Amino acid sequence: MRPSIRLASAKILLGRGLLLMIKQILFVCTGNTCRSSMAEALLRKMLTEDLTEQAATIRVVSAGTGAISGESAAQNAIEVMAREGIDLRSHRSRRLSADLINGADLVLTMTLEQKNTVLNMLPTAKNKVFTLSEFAEGVREIESLINQAEKIRTTLEEKRRKYLEKEGPKLEQLRRRNQELSRQMRALDEELRQFEQKMEQQVETEKRELETIQSKLTMLEIPDPYGQNIEAYKICANEIKQKLKIVVNRIKESLE
Repeated sequence: MRPSIRLASAKILLGRGLLLMIKQILFVCTGNTCRSSMAEALLRKMLTEDLTEQAATIRVVSAGTGAISGESAAQNAIEVMAREGIDLRSHRSRRLSADLINGADLVLTMTLEQKNTVLNMLPTAKNKVFTLSEFAEGVREIESLINQAEKIRTTLEEKRRKYLEKEGPKLEQLRRRNQELSRQMRALDEELRQFEQKMEQQVETEKRELETIQSKLTMLEIPDPYGQNIEAYKICANEIKQKLKIVVNRIKESLE
């Protein structure tokens, strides 16, 4: 079990005015060897430095959605943390589980995808799961952004509706024309396929004759052994030798 930090309980405002007594914070990333391991170590140090005069417990842990349990932290993470005065060499990764999520009072992920993974594993945790950036920006800031997005989405849909009211008939006409042209193209493709098939049937005899001649012509060549093993070179050399014997005999015959 990892060491816990004995510190004051921290009251943190979450969601819509919900006050939670934080006793355990869980950081989540993918492999639990880089981001979440560093976040765990950094927060543990910060809490120790900032809240040493208070006397409750806040336990900081981390896990990964796709982690292989028992792996060390990434070497680069160890080196970066060393510069912060933190020894990360004893860190061992752990895989995220529903029990870990359930045992935490606050879950901070590195990405929205990881946040969704946490919520899929334990939907009841929805009021305590945030991305780290989301939580750092503050809930009010996030709610403001969500409201802005909703207003923009409403405006977008309204503009789209008005445009369709004006240009809808033309758009529908273009769609029908596109469907008709697509149908014609499919028919044309089939007609071309049948034409080419019939043409090939007409020349089938000639194609077979050509293949036979090509096969005979290939026998007149010396295959290239490049890139092959030593046996291929031996076969090539022997074939050249046999051909050269015939050449030499013909030269002799011409001199007689």
